[in-house]
Amino acid sequence: MRGYLVGQDGLYHADIPEPDDPGSNEVLIEVKAVSLNYRDLLVARGKYGKAPPEPFIAGSDMAGTVLKVGRDVTRFREGAAVLNAPFKHWPAGKINGDWMQSLIGGAGVNGILAERVCFPADALVPMPSHFSFHEGATLPIAGLTAWAGVMTHGQVKAGERVLLHGTGGVSIFAAQIARIAGAQVIMTTSSEEKAEVVKERFGVSETFDYRDESWPKQVRAYTDGRGVDLVVDVAGGQTFTQSLKACALNARISLIGILDGYESVLNPFDIIGRQIQIRGIYMESAQELAALAGACEIAQLKPCIDRVFSLDHTLEAFEYLESQQHIGKIVIEMTS
Repeated sequence: MRGYLVGQDGLYHADIPEPDDPGSNEVLIEVKAVSLNYRDLLVARGKYGKAPPEPFIAGSDMAGTVLKVGRDVTRFREGAAVLNAPFKHWPAGKINGDWMQSLIGGAGVNGILAERVCFPADALVPMPSHFSFHEGATLPIAGLTAWAGVMTHGQVKAGERVLLHGTGGVSIFAAQIARIAGAQVIMTTSSEEKAEVVKERFGVSETFDYRDESWPKQVRAYTDGRGVDLVVDVAGGQTFTQSLKACALNARISLIGILDGYESVLNPFDIIGRQIQIRGIYMESAQELAALAGACEIAQLKPCIDRVFSLDHTLEAFEYLESQQHIGKIVIEMTS
């Protein structure tokens, strides 16, 4: 079957052996669509930990249909539309060290960028009924990370001000979720065109150019000197340092990504003086993915898809992700 592997020389197309029949608590899935994440790009470029000695299947997020279930599986039947959780083993609660090793699509753990995959039933969630497969594939990492940053750990409340960075999948999902919760959304971006899009389509109140180092002061001025209550920071690096300066008293920061690099120069008093709570977010459990899917169903939330590529044009899809031209998610159509 067709698919893409990551090896010592990066991402490449390959003929992959068919998966074995599902085990007692596994499900065989026909993958209909896959969405890309920044983590997938880092893995493909060899910048996400040490490359394993053997190639593995790329990709983290998929939507598909159930082809066959193991003998002990009762939650799903053949033909059901499903999504995968990013971890094969993180059913609920706080993650532990063993579960941490089950994150797919990296460090030698097979992902889902293949025509068919086997997956543990406990790590699957029914796809919202109003979603297409393209839309469903966007939910597992980007949607779940945004949900964790805004709701599970961010605990956003109506009337609060939320600061987001950039227009990638996590930030767009975070804007949608925060707006549904009744919060005001402020966003940084370097593109006037993107600024107009997020205001018109996603209800963002105001945008600021992150290339202007005074943007934290501009955010504080916009909020009448108060600052923001919650930051969902996908950038890290010096953007994280700047985010601290835009925070209100008792603000929370959900630190999610490293788009701006791994190192930050911090003034601890920015944290202490404003009593800021900082929480690292590394996706979430299958239980939280189910909660997100349920919330999407109730609110009729529709994911933002920038472009769809065919499986044969997967390498181009990764290049487009690397260009950072997108707004929302990039999806690969798995069926011809």
